[in-house]
Amino acid sequence: MKTLISRNGTSVIVKLTGFLNFETTDELRQNMHQIETLAQDNNRVIFDLEELQFVGSSGISAFIQALREFNSRASIKPRYTNVRNEFKRIISAFDDKGSFDFWESTERALIDFDN
Repeated sequence: MKTLISRNGTSVIVKLTGFLNFETTDELRQNMHQIETLAQDNNRVIFDLEELQFVGSSGISAFIQALREFNSRASIKPRYTNVRNEFKRIISAFDDKGSFDFWESTERALIDFDN
């Protein structure tokens, strides 16, 4: 899995690509500090999961836990875009606090941040 971090105006976009398994979740956890630092100025983060593919169930729970931890520290609820329906169901099953905000596209999430 690769984590590509960019800015779009006052938003930080985190694009996750490749295959997710238990081992690759560590890369995401390592990058969370950088994402949090960038978000301190802007407080708006979008995770784009369009090119992320899950491999096996062992990585899913660690992945969701890493995102939940990030969500709990964010001052503005992060947005998750381009999430496949099967992944939404899995994430929602682990999301007992309603901390995930799904959007159909990164573009739409950006526009609504500005409104």
